[in-house]
Amino acid sequence: MTIHDRLRQIIADKKISISKFERTIGVGQNSVSSCLRRESSVNHEVLLGVKVNFPEYSLDWIITGKKSENEELVTLIKNNLRELEKEVNKIT
Repeated sequence: MTIHDRLRQIIADKKISISKFERTIGVGQNSVSSCLRRESSVNHEVLLGVKVNFPEYSLDWIITGKKSENEELVTLIKNNLRELEKEVNKIT
């Protein structure tokens, strides 16, 4: 998975268009669209905009694809909570 794939994933996770994503992170029209289409380098303004507007995604993950230990722990806890919620729903 490339940095471009991870940006696409954020856009898909948020269920927004690329143009809405560009407006949200405060970059020029078609800047992200062109970057993704050409798979060219990602501008630092894009990364900063993602960091500010989507703090749930770490820059480490966006750039390298690796999650920090804290992110992995949070993911594990969220998964465990979902499983517990399913069990509680079965009981009630």
